[in-house]
Amino acid sequence: MKTELIADLHVQEQPQEIIIYHKALHLALALGVEADRAEVLAAAVSGHCRLPDASIMRCEIESDEPRHRLVISGASGKSWREQVSLPSLPDSVILEEQRQSLADISLPDLLRQMQIRQLELQQQNKTLKLETERLSTKLKHKNRDMEHQAMHDDLTGLPNRPLLTERARHALQIAGRQNFTCSLMVMDLDNFRDINDALGHQIGDLMLQEVANRFSKILRASDTLARLGGDEFAVLLLNNNADQAEIVAEKLRLVLSKPFELQGHVLSVTISIGITEFPKHGGDISSLMRRADVAMYHAKNKKLGRLVYSPLQDEHSIERLALLNDLNLAIKAGQLELYYQPQVLTAGDGMPSLEALVRWPHPEKGMVFPDRFIPLAEDSGLITPMTWWVMESAAAQCAAWHRAGLKVNVSINFSAHCLQEPDMAQRVADCIRRHALPDNTLVLEITESMIMADPHQASKVLLEIDAMHVDVSIDDFGTGHSSLAYLKHLQVDELKIDRSFVMGMFEHKNDEVIVRTVINMAHSMGLRVIGEGVEDRQSWDALAAMGCDRIQGYFISRPQPVEQMTRWLEDFARHGLQLDDK
Repeated sequence: MKTELIADLHVQEQPQEIIIYHKALHLALALGVEADRAEVLAAAVSGHCRLPDASIMRCEIESDEPRHRLVISGASGKSWREQVSLPSLPDSVILEEQRQSLADISLPDLLRQMQIRQLELQQQNKTLKLETERLSTKLKHKNRDMEHQAMHDDLTGLPNRPLLTERARHALQIAGRQNFTCSLMVMDLDNFRDINDALGHQIGDLMLQEVANRFSKILRASDTLARLGGDEFAVLLLNNNADQAEIVAEKLRLVLSKPFELQGHVLSVTISIGITEFPKHGGDISSLMRRADVAMYHAKNKKLGRLVYSPLQDEHSIERLALLNDLNLAIKAGQLELYYQPQVLTAGDGMPSLEALVRWPHPEKGMVFPDRFIPLAEDSGLITPMTWWVMESAAAQCAAWHRAGLKVNVSINFSAHCLQEPDMAQRVADCIRRHALPDNTLVLEITESMIMADPHQASKVLLEIDAMHVDVSIDDFGTGHSSLAYLKHLQVDELKIDRSFVMGMFEHKNDEVIVRTVINMAHSMGLRVIGEGVEDRQSWDALAAMGCDRIQGYFISRPQPVEQMTRWLEDFARHGLQLDDK
């Protein structure tokens, strides 16, 4: 529908803005525009258009429901914007220009254009709002996923230590106000490390997942089962005392009694559980966790399966803390001592290599053996400064032997913690340079499981080590789940066959096959082989017949301190290897 009005505005007796207002309002209402909207449009035009004298204009409104367009047409050759005074318009009003013949102005076209533009802006705003809502929803989901990942274990999907701690704090606050008890259990798989080392991390991960699944089926929805890390789990039991927790603990132990069938392997595992009760054994999660840990280790050492915390058990914890403090002081004060064990050739009379082994002569407790303080050092992080001390001491002693004419190589055991140190390779290089050691004199021993725990990092470090002409030996080979096919891609020079295979060669045919196969395949790839755990002539002869390059074990020599090993090396240099066949 189209309505047209011709007005000679300069001869009207009324002010021209009033005329425009009434005409625009009249036409808008006639076209069915809502009253409030028609008034807005009319006011917008009349209030902002100041038409010059002697201008004959035409106002036109076009309506094509639901849209309306208002157009102002000015004189030909001139813009009506040049003929009128237009202050700033409201954001909701947009005027568009259309040049027509002289004395024409189209008000309906302008109204319609304004309506169309307004609808377009509304649609754009709607689209923008929808897109904003979509992005907001996506961001919320992403944040929720990140929060879930931060609070849950990647392998099992269980809550992790931070989430357990958060829930426990909340639960203990409620329990304290409402005067009821809660229990906390800390659990550790007893022989998981053996399974992990023998069959590899893939089987170990599958077992952890199955353990989590079995536990979840036993516990209530109100209980929190968490994985603390490694093979350690914890359970928070609401409204349970220690006696009730023992019943739950026994159920958890029983559910693990059924063997695990994992990729063709039938495996069994047991668990040790320590139990604490709130508020009896502690008023906060930190105290409960620490004391449950003490009870768990006490149960493990005594092979009790499960145990409720008792203050008497803290003797073990106090001893451990005291030993840890003493070890820290011993490392800083240089109180540790290196012993050396030779690795001799099975063919030829070349000088032996030596493995540096750390010992701790405690001033009060006497000799503390590695199986007692090495795990403590690994758990506490002291293994890293200890390893650097061993490297420096062994390198210095090796240099002293070389100056004395005893040209030996020395192997140093490196921990997984050191492999993660960003400056490990640089530390090794600085040590070699500081002591002026010849190439390939220092040998770094790392375990097979350390490589497979982080193959990418291990490969990177081994490449850097190889560039410094430092040999790398894989210790305890055969106990992990790597393969020679994988190791050929790494910068490795030597394999040490684990003592368990060497000592089992004559009782288990499979052990003999493994030893022989490892030796043959290692040689085919240019790797040297050392057999560990040789304690008699029979083992020596068997390994020598298989072509094993070097032998290490009590049959050759026990680990000895520097002075004794120096005499042993001097005697070897004069007389060769003297074996005692008894």
